[in-house]
Formats: sequence, C-alpha cells, structure tokens
Amino acid sequence: MSSSEKMKAGIQKLWAVCVNPGYFFKSLFSKERGKQFIKNHLFNPDQSAQLKAFSIGFGVFMGIIPIWGFQLIIAFSLAILLKLNKALVLLATHISFAPLIPAVIFLSYKAGGYWMGEKNIDIPFNGNISLKSISLHLEQYLYGSISLAIVAGVITGLIAFALLKFVGRKTVMAT
Repeated sequence: MSSSEKMKAGIQKLWAVCVNPGYFFKSLFSKERGKQFIKNHLFNPDQSAQLKAFSIGFGVFMGIIPIWGFQLIIAFSLAILLKLNKALVLLATHISFAPLIPAVIFLSYKAGGYWMGEKNIDIPFNGNISLKSISLHLEQYLYGSISLAIVAGVITGLIAFALLKFVGRKTVMAT
C-alpha cells in the first residue's frame, strides 16, 4: 500500500469517526482487539510463570491491605516499579469487590484476634455500633487485615504458580 493510499484510508477513518463516533468505540473494543489485549497482557508468553504468579499474589495482597481508596493506585504504581504484569495485578486487586468485602472484613477481624491475645474482642452483632466500639476493634482489624493480606497473597501466588506450571506443561505435551 502506497503512502497516498494509507493517507486516504486514514482520512476515511477520521471522517467516519467524526460523522459516527460510535465507530471509534466499536473499533476500540472489537472482539479482535479484546482477544489481542488478553493474549498480550494476561497470557503474555514472554513472561515467566513465576512473574505471573507473583503478580497475582501481589494483587491479592494489595486488594486486602487496609489502604482504602488507594489500593488500585498504589498497586499499579508498585507493579510498574517492580516490573510486574500490570493487568494481572489490577485484576487480582479486585478481590475486595462488593460481595467479598464482608468476608474479607470478618476474616481480617478474626485473624487479628490471634495477635491481640487476651485483648481479643468478639464482634458484637447487637446493633450497638458506635465510634467507641469501632475504635476498640480497629487495632484488631488492622493487625488481622495485614496478616490476612500476606497469607492470602502467598497462598494465591503459590496456587497460581502451580496452575500456570500445570497448564504450561499440558500445552507443551500437546504440541
């Protein structure tokens, strides 16, 4: 294709976008582009199973750690700094999505009871929650959420590594 043909095709696409902005969004989110994105970012063959597993484990860790509202920003920044698979980190960070939040909070609180020793306090489910009761339970929750984040990140990373190695071995055997 000559440069004049490329230029003409580019002008036609630009005109189509100006006349029909939906064309632009359809071209961005087409099935082919979606498959290519998943192939390049999630299943990147250039990255090792260790890096992918560490990215998943790190994402789970960042999803549970109690830095509310900043989890994604910090996870993405650290993923860039540590040269991790950013797509996997961001995907795994979403472990703290709405349906799982009560389970994460409950498990964090229970895990914190281990570190509190004699100061361990059971959760009162009687509806009398006040700022004082929250301040009493906050230390236990923080200890537990950090512990749960570490344990869940390590376990998830190990499971991901085992699965990636198993799937990789199966693919090699099939070819």
